[in-house]
Amino acid sequence: MISLPLIGAAIGWMTNWVAVKLIFRPYRPVSLFGYVIQGVVPKRREDLSRSIGQVVEKELISVDDLIETIRSREAMDKISLAVAGSIRGRIMDRMPGFVPLSVKRAVSDIITDQIQKDIPAVIEESMGRFGRLMKETVSFQSIVEDRINSFSLERLEQMIMEVSSRELKHIELLGGVLGFLIGLVQALAIYFIADANS
Repeated sequence: MISLPLIGAAIGWMTNWVAVKLIFRPYRPVSLFGYVIQGVVPKRREDLSRSIGQVVEKELISVDDLIETIRSREAMDKISLAVAGSIRGRIMDRMPGFVPLSVKRAVSDIITDQIQKDIPAVIEESMGRFGRLMKETVSFQSIVEDRINSFSLERLEQMIMEVSSRELKHIELLGGVLGFLIGLVQALAIYFIADANS
């Protein structure tokens, strides 16, 4: 009555533990009794990276999303400030040393204030060409796909485990629970059959 549920729990847990390991390992194909065995992730890595890339580009972020973000008022203000600050610094550095500091500041302030006012209009005018260029040259799907394929299999396994280790542990635990229940049913069946025969 005790041993069968415990053996069932051990077998169920071990079976699911092995199944979880087989998601990742072996990294390289191994021939075993005429069958070639390889972990699901290493074997389907290219398909996996392609699928993730497609989901990222179609569902999460696209070039159009990026362009709209750049066009937002908040982004325009930040870009204008950054460009104006950079230009102010360059003007101050490139003015001759004999020019008084107060004059340098006055000139750089006048120029950068004007530039800062004009930057949003310049960016807006450029966005059409910039957007077309981005659509021709940038593919988030390719970026994601290349990045995933560049990871070593060990790093890829580590990343997946970091994200889903709790769920994979639950699968192992569930195997133990189901094995225990099956062993308990077997033990009860043996008990009732033995009791009926006696």
